[in-house]
Amino acid sequence: MLNKVLIRSIQQLVAIIMLVLCSNVLLGQDVLVIEGKDIWVRETPKTGRVVMKLNTGDTCSVLKKSDMQIIRGQEDFWYYIDFKGEKGWVFGSQTSIKQKASLHNFEPFLKYFMNTTFFGEYINNLIRDKSPKVTRFVKKDIGVHRLFNPGSACVLCDNFEGYIPIFPKVDPLTLYENRSPEGGFCEESKDADGVYYIKVDKLPTYADVVNGTSKQIYIPANYRNNMKIKVDVLKEKHIIKTMYFMIADNKWRLVLIDDCDCSA
Repeated sequence: MLNKVLIRSIQQLVAIIMLVLCSNVLLGQDVLVIEGKDIWVRETPKTGRVVMKLNTGDTCSVLKKSDMQIIRGQEDFWYYIDFKGEKGWVFGSQTSIKQKASLHNFEPFLKYFMNTTFFGEYINNLIRDKSPKVTRFVKKDIGVHRLFNPGSACVLCDNFEGYIPIFPKVDPLTLYENRSPEGGFCEESKDADGVYYIKVDKLPTYADVVNGTSKQIYIPANYRNNMKIKVDVLKEKHIIKTMYFMIADNKWRLVLIDDCDCSA
């Protein structure tokens, strides 16, 4: 009798575990939740007619997905969904199952950033004026910091005033992964013009001229250990801009402009 009760209990436990596992698979793979306001759902991926608009919290069944594409610097899949009987395609970056920001998808993001926000623009003025061209890449509780050397010391200077040139396009736009140019700061570089990016462990320090020490740029604790990348733009043998990006809330964010020159 005891053995029968034990066997029945084990069977019930196994049934519960299988139900939980099946539920997790359903929620993880066959359902997505919309993130954003008036998100377009199209008849076909990318250029199809908009068949409906959905909003944050709308839960949809996933019927299938397309190949990965890059849209506005975001690399993700298109998902064919069903929402209350209406069907269409939604881009994954606007849903709960979006691809996570990583080193793998930094390059398409960087290309989009450079072409829409850097080349042909006064990027420092865009930051100063809080232009949407740049604020969309900024996390509010981190902000964008600037290093600058008005004298011999490189200091933290969150003032983006002053003459900043329009940056010419590096044509063709060539990206060099996991590299920094050799030279190009005070002396000419022997490397080819292009955009160089490399993963770094920390943001650069700046001089606290009052106390005679070096200090770290403040980053909120919940982001501090996230991946960081340094970007150098090399044009006509010289570095014309250095920027730092990091992941925050699963997106790549601009966090630092390093305008210190070789006199620092």
